[in-house]
Amino acid sequence: MSVQAGGPEGWREDPYGRHEVRFYDGTRWTPYVRDGETNTMDEPIGVMTGGVGASAGALLAEELLVVERHGDSGRRRERAVRRADGTTAALLRAATGAHKPTSALRSLVVKDQFTSDALELVDETLRPVLTLLRPIGDPKGTVVVRDAEGREAGRIARQEGRDGGSTYALLSSQSAFLGDLRTDDWAGWDLRVQDTRGREVATLTEEWGDLDRSAFGGTGAYVVRLAQPLPDPLRMLVLAAAVSYDALLRL
Repeated sequence: MSVQAGGPEGWREDPYGRHEVRFYDGTRWTPYVRDGETNTMDEPIGVMTGGVGASAGALLAEELLVVERHGDSGRRRERAVRRADGTTAALLRAATGAHKPTSALRSLVVKDQFTSDALELVDETLRPVLTLLRPIGDPKGTVVVRDAEGREAGRIARQEGRDGGSTYALLSSQSAFLGDLRTDDWAGWDLRVQDTRGREVATLTEEWGDLDRSAFGGTGAYVVRLAQPLPDPLRMLVLAAAVSYDALLRL
């Protein structure tokens, strides 16, 4: 079955790689998906498999990542995101060149700190996976997340709870609540991401467990464990929050 758009409607191989087949209505990909005899819904958001999409999809499907902390060298430094075996899976860096926001998007970014407030996550071949933008003057610390093709996947926004505590809400591009990043101690490193049902879908911690720290060069880092599979845009927002927490959110 072809993953290409065009042609008559029908069930085809899911071009986003998350399910066996997805229904194409003759004009666009729909949220209707099927795995075996099970029919569910999953919004057609994210990158398609093949080329850049395949590379981005592989990174988004990782279950464990080790993220280098910014440390004393500041947030502008390019930082590695590594797999469990110590190999480099991605880099978090200041948005540059073709991956900088367009002139329309630059109005969202703090102009005098542009390079530190517009970050991009690129894979090991330097292909873009996500772009992260911090809007001007937002007291809640909102971060806009865009996919590999520059489309808004959603936002991460700091919110105050009724109990006086705060969380970082994960919101779709239509502002629908998808989950949140929370902890009992924002100064510590014991964070968890929960979905709308309160299920833990990711953790950020300094607990290395069975990982061999020597494989990571002894650099300061934190460990991200992600539940798989996760539907988009939730998995993109979870990954964005996980890799940018120390660079954009934890100020």
